[in-house]
Amino acid sequence: MSEVRPMATDEVAQIAQLYRVVDNSDWRIPPSELAGFFQRILVEDPWADPEIPTLVHVEDSGEITGFIASHVRRMKFDDTTIRLASGGPLIAHPKVRNRAVGPRLWKRYLAGPQELTIADGASDEMREIFELIGGQLLHPSSIAWVRVFRPFGFTGNRVLRQRPRSKALGARMWPGLDTAAGTIKYFRPPAGPDTTSEPLTPKLLLEHMPVVTRSLRLFPAYDEPYLNWLFAELHDNRTWGTPVGRFVRDDRARPLGWYVYYLLPGEGCQVVHVAAKDRHAGDVLDALFADAAQHGGAGLQGRVEPRLLPALAHRGCLFRYSSRSLVHSPHPELLAALAAGQALLTRLEGDWWMTT
Repeated sequence: MSEVRPMATDEVAQIAQLYRVVDNSDWRIPPSELAGFFQRILVEDPWADPEIPTLVHVEDSGEITGFIASHVRRMKFDDTTIRLASGGPLIAHPKVRNRAVGPRLWKRYLAGPQELTIADGASDEMREIFELIGGQLLHPSSIAWVRVFRPFGFTGNRVLRQRPRSKALGARMWPGLDTAAGTIKYFRPPAGPDTTSEPLTPKLLLEHMPVVTRSLRLFPAYDEPYLNWLFAELHDNRTWGTPVGRFVRDDRARPLGWYVYYLLPGEGCQVVHVAAKDRHAGDVLDALFADAAQHGGAGLQGRVEPRLLPALAHRGCLFRYSSRSLVHSPHPELLAALAAGQALLTRLEGDWWMTT
């Protein structure tokens, strides 16, 4: 009879092989490096927690036919340190998908000691499973936003992504068309107040985190070892482009906040994290938009965080509902803080940016 149990550290290679069999999408991490990738994010993560492990579904023969990866994050809720568990990816071999492997893995994972569980970038199948066993949509964060700077490059490269020859032809055409489009006010990044920026480092982030989170109830309890690991992983995983992190100051050198995004010249760039002092979200977004446009990004895409929504709306962003952010907690006060926008919970705390 099959069982669900914690993954052993010597089973990482099997996890990687199963992932490769099930997810045969456009690979940016070479197959030969995939086991090392899972070793780093599942075993070498400084916040990896043996009480909230990656779970595997194992056949009588010993074959692993499913797993749910576990990523534990330490958070502050009011004056208490809690554990957030981000579950994903959820993988099941095609031959066992009629045996409810996904629900079994999720049910066991949600029974762990974590106070809060999230799934970021969930598939429709994963969402259905999650809701059946007590989870719910995190509605504000299930809204995606986009701000376009180069409309022909942004749209053309998305449409022609699976047609390399046509995409190459388009790459020669888009710049001229986008230059013409740049005369239209909408496609120019908004001009905010004068700001300066510098590379975002773990030291800067830790130093200014208390100011940015002063009015919040729930936010990451970062420490230096974890941030050093996190920054290294962001740079090693180039699935979404080249990571860019900048710390933003006003014209008097006062700190305003910071941002992290993946730069992919000529295409839509994915925003991972934005943190700003109260009333300065717009200034930090203006700096982000200007940086991406200056370095060739065709546009920016991200996930709505409630505290950013007004500033995004006033800067010409477009929105669509994606129903991909899921949350589960036995503590109603945690869910209330998330719904009320009293939290700093970005893609950086989930598993989305790890997608290979």
